[in-house]
Amino acid sequence: MAGYTRQDTANNISNGNVIDADDFDAEYNALEASFNASTGHAHDGTAGEGAAITKVGPAQDLVVSGTALTPKTTNTLDLGTASVQYKNAWFDGTVDTDALTVAANATVGGTLMVTGGITGDITGDLTGDVTGDVTGQVSDISNHTSDELTEGTTNLFHTTARARSSISATGSLSYNSLTGVMGFTQGNTNTVPEGPTNLYYTTARATADAKAAISVTDSGGDGSLSYSAGVITYTGPSAAETRAHFSGGTGIVISNGEVAIDASGNPTLGSLVITGDLTVQGTTTSVSSQDVSTTNTFIILNSDEAGTPSADSGIEVERGTATNKKFFWDEANDRWSTGTDPIYATSFVGNASSATVLDTARNITLTGDVTGSVSFDGSANASITTAIADDSHNHIISNVDGLQTALDGKATTAQGSLADTAVQPNDNVTLGTVNTGALTASSLSGSISASNLTGSLPAINGSALTNMNGVNGAARGFIAFNGSTGGVISSQNVTLSKTATGSYNLTLASGVRGSSGDYCVTVGTTDVGTLSQTPALNTAANLYNAFVTARTASTITIKATKTYPQFIHFGGNDNNTAGAWGVQAVDPTYIAVVIY
Repeated sequence: MAGYTRQDTANNISNGNVIDADDFDAEYNALEASFNASTGHAHDGTAGEGAAITKVGPAQDLVVSGTALTPKTTNTLDLGTASVQYKNAWFDGTVDTDALTVAANATVGGTLMVTGGITGDITGDLTGDVTGDVTGQVSDISNHTSDELTEGTTNLFHTTARARSSISATGSLSYNSLTGVMGFTQGNTNTVPEGPTNLYYTTARATADAKAAISVTDSGGDGSLSYSAGVITYTGPSAAETRAHFSGGTGIVISNGEVAIDASGNPTLGSLVITGDLTVQGTTTSVSSQDVSTTNTFIILNSDEAGTPSADSGIEVERGTATNKKFFWDEANDRWSTGTDPIYATSFVGNASSATVLDTARNITLTGDVTGSVSFDGSANASITTAIADDSHNHIISNVDGLQTALDGKATTAQGSLADTAVQPNDNVTLGTVNTGALTASSLSGSISASNLTGSLPAINGSALTNMNGVNGAARGFIAFNGSTGGVISSQNVTLSKTATGSYNLTLASGVRGSSGDYCVTVGTTDVGTLSQTPALNTAANLYNAFVTARTASTITIKATKTYPQFIHFGGNDNNTAGAWGVQAVDPTYIAVVIY
């Protein structure tokens, strides 16, 4: 066999001979070596390597020669399948196939020659002649002109001459087919025929229609009114008709249109309207009406003065039994005057001759221990806002009127012997048990800062914590709650969340925190509660305490504990059992928190 050489050259492996294992082992090793992947027989046609393999397949369907790789029978062998495909193929020559299907993009580096039809879109330039029909849209024929296309018999090419020759005009429109210019001649009533209903306007027609539409009725009275052929004629009343409407009154006679005063000389007139000038010649004119109204803008007094004036002129008020009053021009002093009477007005325009310095506003300024300034021009009262310099001067109580009496009055009779020890501003106050009713808005008025709240708050009477509204006037917020159940008894601007035994979180409303989150917290509790663990000692001497363990701008954490005076034994049978000294988390029945 190819690549295999017999090792038993002495022919030990034969009938009747003793065959050693070494003989078989040598033959088997030679057989194994002939099939080695790199050193075994190659079937390359050389001596000892076996003949070359030219046919492959179960029926030798693929034939390999020195120049060609062919199927045994034409058109029976595929190269790959639809599911098992070759990756890439390289050919240096011609690929001849009956049909070519390209499932993806194809790149042709050389010239693509197509002798049959092309179905589908072509992107890119197509160089050469196309024989046959092009079905679809050609996106760009910029390299072709209509000069290269033959004109058909139905859809003719566009030309300017053809377009102009297809247009015509009649009537008032004119058209030049050589230049393509269209003109319009405005018509008039001479060229447009008149219709049977809406007739043209003519002066004769308008005059006739107007004259026919006008009529006049004379309802009687003085004068007359008539109409004829478009003319309205009014004839005024006669002199006799006019005179008939006038008659004289007491002392007045009318004759032939003339008005005269009768011999009595004292006529009585009602309302009198004079359209011309009224000249009264006499020394005195009396008017007995209550009010006199005139449209004149000036009343001229002493109008007969033609030379140097010497007489005073003005207005005098008749006051019956009281002295008359005058307002007149004083010729002697050359000024307006009321005599000796004063003149009152809410304001005057101008300056007194002695106060001309107030023409310019002046600043009035205080200096020294008291400072202030104001601008004053005399037009109104002025006030100065002053500031007193700190520590600029001292006063003793006797320098301030009534101060000692006011201070003495602060010690009321209700204080009795405690009057001299009454609470004064900035005094430190030690509180005993505080009932809610004692914390009212009036007793906690003003503000309480953190520096004024030193020490610890005494126990608060739990039975009085059912209403905390008494502190509303002084505090920013407050809350009273049952530490065991977490139930809120009373609150304002504060909400509660119980997290564990003796541990509570309070959330503050935005108005409680102030502009910078500064606030003061007071916490109090009662002496009744429920332990988280049961101590071995009695509870008679146990003390409850609630206090703040953490705070932010919007939250406060409260802890509650119980303090024992002895070691707390939590269980077990010997003294080595774990215990704690003095402090145990508890849930007091009542806890009160006030935020200032």
